Amino acid sequence: MLTIAIVCGAGIATSALVAEQVRDHLTSRGRDAHVVQATVMDLLSADFQADLVVSTVGLPPALGIPQISGMPLLLGTNPQVTYDDIDRVLARIDGDTTA
Repeated sequence: MLTIAIVCGAGIATSALVAEQVRDHLTSRGRDAHVVQATVMDLLSADFQADLVVSTVGLPPALGIPQISGMPLLLGTNPQVTYDDIDRVLARIDGDTTA
């Protein structure tokens, strides 16, 4: 099962709000994924694993994990942009696993 990490500064309130929206989107698309809340420090841990990160904070690009901005979800400005990005990355991951 894919793991999607929702990252904010503290890994509590903001990530909970974004995580709920991501779960709802995945459910509406018939997708099954493990959505977890995390902090930037969690991402830097050698034990941390995720297939995708949706973040409301800036992250270093060298993490080696696809990253998507969660700010449109948090601000409610244009959430479809984030949903489209999630769908695009997941489709690419699906293509990698079926190849």
